[in-house]
Amino acid sequence: MTLANALSAARGLLVIPVIGLIATGDASLALLVFLGAAATDALDGPLARRRGPTAFGAALDPLADKVLVVGTLAALAIRGLAPAWALVLIFARELVATEVRARAPHALSASMDGKAKTVLQIASIALLLATAAWPAAGLAATANALLVAATALTVLSGVRLVLRAKQTTADAA
Repeated sequence: MTLANALSAARGLLVIPVIGLIATGDASLALLVFLGAAATDALDGPLARRRGPTAFGAALDPLADKVLVVGTLAALAIRGLAPAWALVLIFARELVATEVRARAPHALSASMDGKAKTVLQIASIALLLATAAWPAAGLAATANALLVAATALTVLSGVRLVLRAKQTTADAA
């Protein structure tokens, strides 16, 4: 396994302690582990490009992102720290994206809006965790506004992905 793939795998697996820490009410440590996991996303791409990307890594990287985001958001929603509607919309988009990519005749690489939605998702989850860790800091309104923006961009990027896939399918025919 390459170092880039190991970082992606670690990102996906680190959701386990994040969920456990949220469940036990240790939001500050959950935030620290979550940010460490999220940081691996900035490292694995450049490493893969430098050493040569692998098909396994191309599949693992976005899967690790989805697991980290959806798993952490689900744990927050269960604890009442994130709205369930945001979890449902983000999870539904990720399921649709996975299906669309699996059926596409050609690879559909990540677009700029897809990358931006991941950044917004991670930032909003980090702020939700910070709000839970330090309620007196007054971050709740900002965290919720950022989550609304992240969810809206998630839905928009999903629609654009479906349209790109349809165009790719039409071009292949």
